[in-house]
Amino acid sequence: MATTMSPSIDYNELIFEDRIHGRLYRDPDIFEEEFTNIWYRSWVYVGHESEVPEPGDYRTKQIGRQPVIMVRDENGSVNLLLNRCPHRGNIVCQNERGNAHVFRCAYHGWSYSNRGDLLGATFVGAYGDSFNKGDYRLAPVPRVDSYRGLVFASMSDTGPTLAEHLGRVTDYLDAFIDFSPEGELEVRSGVQKARYNGNWKMMAENSLEGNYHGHFIHQFIFSLNRQRQGGSLDTNNLNNEESADKVIFLPGGHMVEDLAISPMPLADKDGESWKEYFHALENRFGTERAEFMMEYGAPLMFIFPNLVMIQSQIRVLQPVTTTETKVWYYPTLLKGVPQEVNTMRLRGHERSYGPGGFVSADDLEVCERNQLGMEAQVDEWLWLKRGLHRERVLKDGSTSGHGMDENNLRGFWRHYKKAMSGA
Repeated sequence: MATTMSPSIDYNELIFEDRIHGRLYRDPDIFEEEFTNIWYRSWVYVGHESEVPEPGDYRTKQIGRQPVIMVRDENGSVNLLLNRCPHRGNIVCQNERGNAHVFRCAYHGWSYSNRGDLLGATFVGAYGDSFNKGDYRLAPVPRVDSYRGLVFASMSDTGPTLAEHLGRVTDYLDAFIDFSPEGELEVRSGVQKARYNGNWKMMAENSLEGNYHGHFIHQFIFSLNRQRQGGSLDTNNLNNEESADKVIFLPGGHMVEDLAISPMPLADKDGESWKEYFHALENRFGTERAEFMMEYGAPLMFIFPNLVMIQSQIRVLQPVTTTETKVWYYPTLLKGVPQEVNTMRLRGHERSYGPGGFVSADDLEVCERNQLGMEAQVDEWLWLKRGLHRERVLKDGSTSGHGMDENNLRGFWRHYKKAMSGA
């Protein structure tokens, strides 16, 4: 029986500088092409080195749909292994996390080291003298690299290096991580898991568009912050001329909001713990920089295609189907600070993004409403014109805009079109 191939998708007909087509969020063929052209070709964030601090520590992860094990071996190296027995394809690690020096496939009892080497196959005599253990190791992920503890992987043997993929976004990653006086994050406080009925790109856009939508869907937390600290996350002043260069798109598909509206969590800034923390930052960066950091907080980032860093959180996007996405929220701690500082980071994360938080639930519901709206197929164009007339374009292809402009979203879709077109 002959099979028919779906016609090639022309992304030039779906993505323009000032608008995109609703089909991009609901077409199963497009969703499948994303795995080939994005998730299995780009660098994808997998996890943080501090999640596996000791030899034998492991976490099961995913790259696109592909199951992997992130494990630290006895030599201290962090390995990424495909969670698939070479014998008959069963996963060899069923638990989400743990400590193991040996992974044993439950199907036929084959066992592997945490470096992926085959240690033993059962009833091996039946394979004859040609059996070679070296032919049956757990497959390593083709390329693995890290930046300041953040572990990335690519399922492609070729392509840009991680340094080339990240480019200038490392400046903002440094600003996020340098809130630790020792320059290290710790991602060991658990994870909150959510799922919404919508396309993964909904959350990518939403995560770096909050300066606009926040006035409407996050009104409660804005009001609460005003009452509690005399200031707020409100950003009415960020649509004026003084807010230029605050919303940034960087080559590689990355988006940044450098809005100085994400201050350190509420605490007694005159307390001894906070003085100790400030002096540690001051010793490393100088008084002026330390004061700026304490007052304004870290930038917000989206690192293409699946990593979001907001306030004290690492957020990871995982596509499931065209209309279903998982979101994992990892609160981060700062290495080398008094316990009170990290406790307040956790309380601030819980207030906004915890199970009873006032931000994440709003965002998840809005993404679901967006997906429902995509089923209206009469006038299907979605507009991205905000700030287009005043967008600044730099030589490297990066753009900057005002605090509520959409230049970062326009950049995201330009990069998406390039990736999906195989450029």
